[in-house]
Amino acid sequence: MLDNSAILAVAALAALAAGLTALSRPRLCLGILFLIASISRATLETPLGTMRPEMPAILVVAVVLLASGRFRSLSRPPRLTLAMCLAFAVYLGVLTFSSAFVAPGRSQSLHMVAWLAMSMLAGIEAFILIQPKAVEAIRPLAFGGFFIGATGILFAAAFLVAGPVFNLGVQEAYAAVPRVYGLAWEANLYASFLAICAFFALEEFREHRAMAGLAMLAAILIGFPLGITRAAYVGLGVGAVAYAVARLVVERRLHDILRLAAISVALLAVGIGASMILLPNVIQRDYAPPVTGGLVASGGTVAGAPASPAPVPTFGPSTDTMAYRMERVDVAVGELPKSPLIGFGAVSFGQENPGRYNGSGPDYIAVMFVAVLYESGVVGAAALALGFALLLASLWISALRFAARRDSRGAGTAAAFFGSIVCMLVAYQATNALPYAVSWVVIGTASALAASNTSAATLRDLFRPRQSQAGQNINMDG
Repeated sequence: MLDNSAILAVAALAALAAGLTALSRPRLCLGILFLIASISRATLETPLGTMRPEMPAILVVAVVLLASGRFRSLSRPPRLTLAMCLAFAVYLGVLTFSSAFVAPGRSQSLHMVAWLAMSMLAGIEAFILIQPKAVEAIRPLAFGGFFIGATGILFAAAFLVAGPVFNLGVQEAYAAVPRVYGLAWEANLYASFLAICAFFALEEFREHRAMAGLAMLAAILIGFPLGITRAAYVGLGVGAVAYAVARLVVERRLHDILRLAAISVALLAVGIGASMILLPNVIQRDYAPPVTGGLVASGGTVAGAPASPAPVPTFGPSTDTMAYRMERVDVAVGELPKSPLIGFGAVSFGQENPGRYNGSGPDYIAVMFVAVLYESGVVGAAALALGFALLLASLWISALRFAARRDSRGAGTAAAFFGSIVCMLVAYQATNALPYAVSWVVIGTASALAASNTSAATLRDLFRPRQSQAGQNINMDG
């Protein structure tokens, strides 16, 4: 999509903008990091490995925050946040150890660990940038979803007019079901990203009821169906239930939930209709391929074999992607007893099975839970699961405490992050995007919100915060 010089230019501009705004306008800096990380299609090969456009910005922001002493704000986190961070650190440590000492392709595995560590660093930066005013994190994250959704709609409209030859941002343009991937690595990640962002836009619209919030929600929910991804639909549905339950339990505003649900369903219906109109396949558009098979002589006559149109592809049964994934799950489960505690290392499935291929590259496991278990073993998988469980628990407690103070905005923001994280975990069971920085920016921002409102909290507060702490808030600027 972009050549190397364009990727370098975009990465340098993002790094400069993020570095200049990290201290003076941290919310804008968070938005820049999230937006540049969402452009996952753009990569650049360097002597040190694959560079993604957000990596220079992450490094620059880290230097700025370190030089300014902002990392000191991490010294006194709430107990639940500290336990969550330790759990994620154990997962990264186990994955690093198995990649260094078990993986057949140590260099490749350690490069993958370095990418994951860089993405986790982005999550730490998001925590530091937004934690003084964590409730305000919704807008920059919603804008990231708006940008990706709007570009996806534009690419689909261009495909309708000029496709299938012009298929920028559209994968499988000549297949039975063209799908939009936009600026993401592929269609599954495009749709999953929009599903995760939908809750931020929904909350931005609910809180402010402004045209900007509605525009963000519309771009996300209309652009989302263009990815035509079942797992993202399931993730969005489960996340929506989690969001609604959280809102109902902490605020009991059924009429508000029903109003938001009606608007969201209407926008999704528009998006589904748009996917049927904007993404016709070659049969539906009566596409005639270029003429081949003959050579035109100087006098205008055809020399050699008579010219004829290339055959239009015929479509057989659609690929059974569930069976495709489960086949790899079966292989992985069968091999796991060889290293059950710490696994085989990052991206080791293709290394352990060199005869298996996914397209032109090594095979891999798409299901996040199985991939984590295979790569980091029972110890790493348990640590990661514990980290996410503690994050969700702290968000729930935070929502209860906001509601106890009658802070509807805070309670809604906590519910939005709760739904978004649940959506992420479900959608990633079909296409694992855990190493991507966007995932950890959401995790870090959610952690900042929870940490700002869970001082001295324990798991007993999941059901109802203690009355003496119901209005407590902390400032971690230190």
